[in-house]
Parts: sequence; structure tokens; C-alpha cells
Amino acid sequence: MTEGPITSLAFFRDAEYIIAGEDTHLALYDLQRGHALRVGSVRVFSAQPIHGIRLLSNGRVLAWGAAQIAVVSNIEGLIENRTDALVVVRKGAAPDWIYDVAPSPYDDSSAILATAHNEVVQLKLNGEDAPVIGAIVSPSRPILYAARLRWLDKDTALMAGGTIFGEILVWRCHILESRSELLAILNGHEGSIFGVDISDELPCEGGSKLRLIASCSDDRTVRIWNITELDGSHEKHDFAAPRETGFGSKAGLDDEPRAGELQPVATIMGHLSRIWGVKFAQLTQGQKLPKSPLLLYSFGEDSTSQRWQLKLDISSEKVCGSLNHIETYAEHDGKHLWAHAIVNKGSQTLIATGGADSKISLISKSASLTPTASVSTHELLGLSFDEIAATLPNMRTLKSVRGKEIFSRYDFISDDCMLVTTNWGRLLQGVFSPSLEWREIDLEEELNAEFQTCYTLQTIGDGAAILGTTSGKLYYFSRSQGVKVLGSVPGKIFNISILSSSRDGPTELIVHLHGTSDSKYFSINWHTGAVIATADIRGIDKRFVAISAARFKKDLIAIGSRHGFLALLRQTGNEFRPILDFRFNTRDAITGLVPLPTTERQDSPLYFLATSRDTQYRIYEIEDLGEEIRLHLQHEVAAPSGADIEGGWFTEDESPELVLYGFKSKNFIVWNESRREEIASVDCGGAHRTFTIAHDSINQNRVRFAYTRATKLYIFSQHEPVHRPLRYGTHGREIRGLSASGRYIATGAEDTTIRIWEYEDQKSDKKDIGLRCVASTKLHISGLQKIHWVGDDYLLSSAGFEEFFVWSVRRLDSQYKGLGILCETILEDKSLAADLRIMDFDACKVDNASIIITMVLSNSTLKTYSYTPGEGFNLLARMSYTGACLTQARHLGVHKNGLSALTASTDGHLTTWEVTFGKEVSSHVLVQVAPVHQSSIKCLDIQPTLEGFLVLTGGDDNGLGVTTLVPMSTGSDKRRYTTSSRSIVRKAHAAAINGLVLVRRGDETFGITVSNDQRVKVWRIQENNVKLVADAYSGVADPGDVAAMGETDGDKVKVVLGGVGAEVWSW
Repeated sequence: MTEGPITSLAFFRDAEYIIAGEDTHLALYDLQRGHALRVGSVRVFSAQPIHGIRLLSNGRVLAWGAAQIAVVSNIEGLIENRTDALVVVRKGAAPDWIYDVAPSPYDDSSAILATAHNEVVQLKLNGEDAPVIGAIVSPSRPILYAARLRWLDKDTALMAGGTIFGEILVWRCHILESRSELLAILNGHEGSIFGVDISDELPCEGGSKLRLIASCSDDRTVRIWNITELDGSHEKHDFAAPRETGFGSKAGLDDEPRAGELQPVATIMGHLSRIWGVKFAQLTQGQKLPKSPLLLYSFGEDSTSQRWQLKLDISSEKVCGSLNHIETYAEHDGKHLWAHAIVNKGSQTLIATGGADSKISLISKSASLTPTASVSTHELLGLSFDEIAATLPNMRTLKSVRGKEIFSRYDFISDDCMLVTTNWGRLLQGVFSPSLEWREIDLEEELNAEFQTCYTLQTIGDGAAILGTTSGKLYYFSRSQGVKVLGSVPGKIFNISILSSSRDGPTELIVHLHGTSDSKYFSINWHTGAVIATADIRGIDKRFVAISAARFKKDLIAIGSRHGFLALLRQTGNEFRPILDFRFNTRDAITGLVPLPTTERQDSPLYFLATSRDTQYRIYEIEDLGEEIRLHLQHEVAAPSGADIEGGWFTEDESPELVLYGFKSKNFIVWNESRREEIASVDCGGAHRTFTIAHDSINQNRVRFAYTRATKLYIFSQHEPVHRPLRYGTHGREIRGLSASGRYIATGAEDTTIRIWEYEDQKSDKKDIGLRCVASTKLHISGLQKIHWVGDDYLLSSAGFEEFFVWSVRRLDSQYKGLGILCETILEDKSLAADLRIMDFDACKVDNASIIITMVLSNSTLKTYSYTPGEGFNLLARMSYTGACLTQARHLGVHKNGLSALTASTDGHLTTWEVTFGKEVSSHVLVQVAPVHQSSIKCLDIQPTLEGFLVLTGGDDNGLGVTTLVPMSTGSDKRRYTTSSRSIVRKAHAAAINGLVLVRRGDETFGITVSNDQRVKVWRIQENNVKLVADAYSGVADPGDVAAMGETDGDKVKVVLGGVGAEVWSW
């Protein structure tokens, strides 16, 4: 199982499939509507990631990586899934690093490639034979960071190369003559050029044609250049002559142009950091410039893709234009979008992106910015009351109130129907069939006057709703029966909360009153509007302002307040009375209360979800002791979307997923927390507005959202998501810590996020093998250094700024499969500046349920704490080492009155310690120092033996050290350890060893090591003998850690390693 960066993408078979470069493999995905299926993969290179993909004739694919190139034939055999369908790979080598390949549209057996030194190289493609390198053409050989090729005719190609110094070289290559013609040197960027694209010949209204170049750089700008009919006249100097590069002070945006230089048509700044790529979208059939604006997309280090509109003015002698930002798509985690592909399919543009987070995302947008009559995936309507009134033939005249008539309250009462009131008391019904059609519901004048004070409107069933007025009256509406009085309450109605609703059973609700904490309970037959039961809700604190409610058990309900309080009430007869007043860890509003899905054997939910406007959501366990109710916090994390959460729901399927919604900045966001993906995002102007949302109980992507903005009613309807993941990823930054406990794997990364994964290994279907995220939290403010399970229910993590967190992890007894994770305690004992990094720690439980923790800090300090749940940390001992930084720590034995420990440091030494606990803070006593490595020890693992411990170390010196520790003879009950033997394997790897783990298979001991050389090696460890028994290429760059997994497959051992991506190895 490999989860690594996606480095290349290409659409295949009229965009029915997509091919992805996943490290050394080409993977094929089926893009059928509604789901994405990984069809299969084929290995292309032995130890080289695939950097680019181009499609050839006859179903062949050309792939390249670095200076290697390959032709893959019969890749359609993966689609047909035939055992006799052999995918053939023929490989060759280019003279230099390849940046682009352009197959000839005139000759199936010909292609050209662009190299990192501004060369165009001919390529011969003879059937299924290996590609053959031909002649090389180049006007000069500067170092390029990007290049793009475009065929002009069967003998001529256009080359655009972006240099390290911010220049773009545009030249014409004559293939048969092996001749080059320099056309222009484009200056203006203030940094290295990381992406260029050459447009097709773009048709203009006057019959002329235009050809443009788009470029991007680490100066965060996108620039458009007109290169139509260049003949070299713009280049006044010899290329080899001295000249300024793009880094000087004279190359800024506002500098005066130099004589003879070609100036950009348009320039704009975008993204938060470097821009890696830019791509023109194709014009659709019949579109011409400048009437039809040109769209292009950029892809950045900030892991976003952005959509731009280029408006051109071609009426004057000089083509000029402007770039406008349209949208930003943030579908990836962490940093870097390494791959992208764009294609027009019908009226839609498909944009595929692949990132360093291993994720592939597919975005579907209209190929034109011109509004169309029907939008297949989603639509946003903005309506004023006057616009609706113009469509109503016989609209009644009502008695006016202050101001003009505008929309007041509304809700979706069914999948295709909406109910709306106005401030003049009018009641309107809108039907989506498929376009929105309105009709006025006839009311008596008294009802029109009453509905002028309508303050809340809530759907209670399919086609039914309840309306509450400030006069205290409740009205029932259904499409079949119209409007009728339901009842009244003694006060002004300001909110109605739905407790429960079902298709066949009654709807339960609570009517909240203004100015009092008392409320009224109703049970209603939503089919007929008949009131089945009522009850008073009394005794809640007078300061309580209710805004949410839910039923947990037959006689138990909960009400959430605007200020972070919860009231649990039990029913006795016709009255609900509070039995628990509970304060959440927030002063913000409790916007939603949702019971967790129950298992088949449960009569009532054991947990409930609470959402809040502090961006966090919480899951509590309900402990019902009869006379007493207790709530136990099991889960508390901030949603990665960063939105102020207004509510949520669980999908109704075999494995329910959690969906949250709320406001972030100016947008309303619907977010799948289980999958960590955005379902919908609408620019509504931000929070503090009337809104309502409706969703499909099974298909989470079907969403309707209505909101008021500047007196207009906006309705957003989505039938399919604008974007969907084709492959789920991992962290967007390097994984630095790994720890496995049973089937759960905890990872901590440079993105400051901790994630817990469940490893799914379906032996019957290899396509299902992978890591499924079951919990994620982001509380650290610096990159993770170490993560460690203590038993099955505690997870410890450390990072910079002396951050050390204790996490409680619980498996929830619910149909919802997410884990409960909660930061139980944060270590507050820090230095004055709190600027140290906790390099490593070891922890174990002792008899009294306490955890003993020994940690090493970057200032060479060694500390030992005891942690007791509910009591916190207690410092037991501390000591300072020499000037060398301590890098590793392991317990050799923890006793009632003390412990023995082992540390490693940057001076290459292993040190053993002992400490005796007392009433005061003790000091660690140094027992022995033993040199093992020439420089820093980066990783360490120990394994108990009959005599003592086996210690395996990996160093910055590329060496693998083997040390044995034995106890010294002593008469006390303390154990002091010393080295009995030391040995080292020099050059065990070609680079530093970053992680290792000791495992046992049968009666033998093995060490598994990972390194920056991207090799995974297995070593048999015997007395006085270390032997390499396995050596394989790893697709994980910059590995940070490796851990043994608890589950075994027969005699095989499984390990997981993490860095830029993650891999599970079986050996």
C-alpha cells in the first residue's frame, strides 16, 4: 500500500478515465458519474517517479520522469480486466532532464521533448518498440525550470522555456533542418519561472488569430504574453550578451519598459506562495475573442487552484487585456499541487489536480462564464420580491406596512417545494419543476395580518410546515390542507426546535418564547396537523436563551443555549423539569444537538453531537443513572474547514458519515468531516443573516441553501458536487511521527495535524487496501516531532515550543465509526522563553494507572514526569547532559521507586541513566557514556533479551549501530545498565538513516531501516553478525519514522513508514 504525491495526470478515452502518475506507477481511474473507481496500475520505472504523461495513438501512453522515458502499450487491458491483456512497457533514456513532450499530430511515430537545458530532442516511436532519441536542437543552453512545446506544422515547433533567472525564451525549432530561430526573450518576472503554457491559435471576430503564452513564477504573478507572428524583431541583443535578469530592482511591476522588449498583455498577482503551473482552457465551439473571454487556471504551492478570466482588447494596434480572479478551489491539504490536467467535455471543463497529500480531486465547471438556461450540477438564483411578484398573474393587494414588501421567513418543506412569508404577511409557495415557479397561497385578511408578525417557519414533514408568530400563535401548513391554527402559547415565539421527526410517526418540537426560559413541547401528526400531546418546560435558569434541542431518550430531552450551556430535562406527566445544567467548554452558542446513530442492539443513543460557533464540535457520552444523568466528553476538535458551525447531520447508510455546515468569512460551507472534503461552498456575504438548509438523507451531495442578502432571496441548489475526490490522501506535509496500536496507526506531521488511521486489508479484493482516517485533530502550533501510543486509550504527542499533549482516544459504541479524540491535558511546565523542541520521549503505564514519561529537549535537558488522569503532571526528575543535543530516549525499566533510561545525542553517543524517585525533584544519575556513531544519532529502537537489551541505532553518518546492554552487578534493587558490545555497519544506506524498528519473526530478530536514499532495508540481527537480507525502493521521500503494526499476516511482519506520503510494507 502506497500513499505518495501525485506527480502527473492525463485524461484518457474522452475523459471517461484519468491516468495518474503515482510514484513509479501509472494508475487508471474510471470517472463514472457518482463514483470513481481505481481500475488498476502498472509499474513503469523501477525507482523514478513519473513526472509527465502524454497520450499517443492506438491507446498508447508516453510517460517520463527525470531523464527516463517510456511508452506504455495496451493500457486499455486494465479497463477490460483480462488476464491475457498484457500491458507492455518499453523504456529509453533522454540526454537530460525532461520538462515536456509533444507527440506529433502529423506523424504517429514522431514526438519531440524539451529538456532542462533549453534543448528540443527528436523522439522516434516505432510501434511498441522502445523510444529512440534523435537529433538535438538548441539556440543556447541556460538552465530552465519549465518548458512547453507546441507543434506549428509537420516540420516546425514552438518552444517556450522559463529560466532560473526569470526570463522566458521563445524560439522556433525546425525539426528536419535541426535549426533554431530565437523569437523573443520575455522579461518581467521577479523570480524563477516555474510554469509556462502556449495557447492554441485563438480565433478572433475579425477573422484573425491570436497566440498567447501564460507564465507563472515564485513572484506569485501570472503574466500573459502575445507572441502572434513573432519573427524575432523584438530581440535586439545576442542571447550570449550581458543583460539584466528578472531578480534586479529594475525588473519590478512598475518599471519602465526597455526599448524593443515585448511587454505582457496582462499581469496579476495570486496565490499565497509560489505558483507551480498555469494552463489555458480551450474555447468552446463558436467562441471567438474578444467577445468570449478566455479562461485559464493556475496551480500553487499553497495547494489551491485558481480560475482566472482574461479579457482582451484587440481593436487597437497593440493587444492589451486584464486578468480577473473568478474562483479559488482549496481541495487539498498542506502544500503543493504537483499535477494538473484540463479538458473540455461538452459544456463542462474538467480540472483534475494532484497534490503532495496523495489526493486526486476532480473539479467540474462550466466551460463558459455566460449563464445558461439550465445548469446540470448546481445553480444559484437571486430573487427580489418584485421579480417574483411580476410572475404572479393575480397577486392580491395587501394592506401595506412600513417599507416595501420583502421576504421574511422561509424553509424547504419538501425536496421540490419552498414556503416563504413576506413582511406584509403574504404566503408564497415555490416549486422547483425544474425551474422555480411561484404561486400565492390565498389567505384571509386576518391571517395576512397575523403573518406580518411571523418570526419562525420550520418544516415538520414532507410538504408540511409550522409557523410561529410574535403574538404566540402556531399555524400548520400542508400542500393538501392549506393553513390552519394549531394552537397558542403565552408569549412571543422567537424559535422552534425540531426534537424528532419520522416518515410515519409524529413530529416533536419545542416552541421557545422570548424573554423567558420556559418553553412548550408539542407532538404533532404532521400529515393532518393534529396535536397529539403537549407539555410544559419549566425550571430552567432565567438567563437561559434556548436555540437548539434534541430528544435522547423516551423521557429525556436536551436544550442548548446561546451562551454555551446545556439543560437536560426529564418528563414527568405533562411537564419537563431540568435534572442537569451543564456548561460546555465554550461561551459560544450551542447551535445543534444531534444523537449519534445507534447500533441494532441499542434502544436509545449513548452519545450526542454538539456543534458550536467556536468552530469546534463535541461528542458526549450519556450516562443515565436513573435519578442522575452524567455527561462525559469523548471528542472535541475544531473542524478543518475553520467555519463557525451552525449544525450537522449523519448520513443514513450502513456506515454513517458526519456532515457539518456553517459560515467562514463570506462563505457558507457544507463539509464532510468523515471524509475531510468540502461538499459545497457559497459566497453569501457571511454570517448574521436569515438562512435555511435542506439536504438529502442518503446522498450528501444534494443540498439546497437559501439565504437573505440585501433584501433579496438567494437559493443555491446542488445536485452533484462541483468537485469530488478520485483518491483520498494523507497529510499535506511530511509525516514526522508514527505509532501503531493494533489496527490503528497514529501519524503526526509538519502540518501540525494528528491523524488516526484504520488500516483496511481486504485479502479478497486488493483494491480496498488502504488507510482510512477515523480521527483528525489540529491543536499543535508547530510541526509534530514524536507521537506515541500508551495502551489503546492514550496517545501522547510532542512538538516545538515545548508542546506536549496527552490525548484520550475512545472507540464509540455507535454505528458511526469515527473515534473519539480529546486533548485531556497540556504540559504547562516550560522554560521561560518556551522555545525548545521536545525531541523525543518514552512513556509507559504503571500499576496505579499513572503514566511515567521521560523526555529529552533540544537544550540537552532530560526530564521525567508522572501523569495521572484528573490530577495532571508531576515532575519527578530532571538533569542536563553536555552541550550535545539529546535526540532519543527509551525506558530500560520503570520501578516503583525509580527507573533506568537510555538516551542518544548529536555527538553519536549512547548514555544510560538511573534515577530514584523521592518527595523532592530528583536528578538523573549518569551511568555510562558509549560512543557508537561519528555524528548525530537520528533514530533508535530497543528489544529486551535474556541478558538485557539489544539497541539498534541509525545515524547521520549513514551507519547502523548495534549495541547490547547488560545490567551491572549491584546489591540494590536498582538496575544500572552498561554496554557489553558495540558494532556498526558503515554505509548501511547512501544517506542518513531517519527511522528504524526492531521486529521478531519466528525466533529471529530483524531491523528495518528507512533513509533519505529512499530505500527500505531489512537486516538480520544476530550475535556479532548483521546481515542485509532485503533491499527495496520506497516511494516515500524524506522518511521521518517507521513503526511495526500490531497485526500480522501469518509469518509476515507489517510495518508502516511515513515521510512525504506513507507506505505499508509486508515482509
